[in-house]
Amino acid sequence: MNRTHLNLLLLVAVAGLGAGVYFSQKKEEPVVPLTALTADVLTRIALEHPGHPKLVLEKQGATWKIVEPVKADTDELEVSALTNLATLGARRKLPLAEVKLADLGLAPPAYRITLNDVALDFGAQEPIEARRYVLTGGEVALVDDPPSAALDADYSDLVAKPPVPADGEIVKIELPSGVSVVLGADGKSWEAAPLQPDISADAPQKLAHAWKDARAMWMAADLPEGSQGETVKLTLKDGRELRFVVAERDPQVVLASPELKVRYVMSKALESELLQLHKAAVAPPPGATPALPKL
Repeated sequence: MNRTHLNLLLLVAVAGLGAGVYFSQKKEEPVVPLTALTADVLTRIALEHPGHPKLVLEKQGATWKIVEPVKADTDELEVSALTNLATLGARRKLPLAEVKLADLGLAPPAYRITLNDVALDFGAQEPIEARRYVLTGGEVALVDDPPSAALDADYSDLVAKPPVPADGEIVKIELPSGVSVVLGADGKSWEAAPLQPDISADAPQKLAHAWKDARAMWMAADLPEGSQGETVKLTLKDGRELRFVVAERDPQVVLASPELKVRYVMSKALESELLQLHKAAVAPPPGATPALPKL
């Protein structure tokens, strides 16, 4: 190997080492919060999607409630997707003078979320790193695209999965069969009305407890307007009435709430627990031989 080739190899090695040092020392671009707010100071959140009713959530005590366009309890995990927007990291911020809002899908924006009085306008996705353009505070920020369905125009994901409100005390359940179960005057015992001689003694209580403990696997948007089906009506102690349309029984139980305009998609196993009174076991006649199971 001659000296020229040796010097060339040494030059390449030095250049490689220099590049390695440069890239190892290169810092990631700083990430700053999207707003000056924190999740714990939020008391009101509004979502505005073009062509859809404005959705408003308010913090009441320690819990969030939907107050517009319906009144409902919320799913805490889904709401956290909204409250976490306050501290969502902005990868870059661009002055308005350097961009054209229309090119970024911000004139008009795809939708707006307002945290207290801070508006966040969401635009298009940046094509290279799939980050979202957000206009707030006179700047355009690039953020990691929030994945939660809670930001969609369909608010059903935000509704609490139990069909009975946490503060609701059931006093009457009217089943599709025409039979009701009613809380007794003692506030503890339950009975069927009209009386059903063939049901087990604890069937009314089990049904009431099943409704209080029921929880959807997931929520879905309302059925098309005008959909019909069997109905269940629950009366609460404070006078509120909850009506559910039995939209499906198979492969899952689906209860639609015309008031909230959402559907509760539940396990098939809850069909008998929520919609039927279990019959009492019939004792075999004295001396009868129990039937053997079929092989």
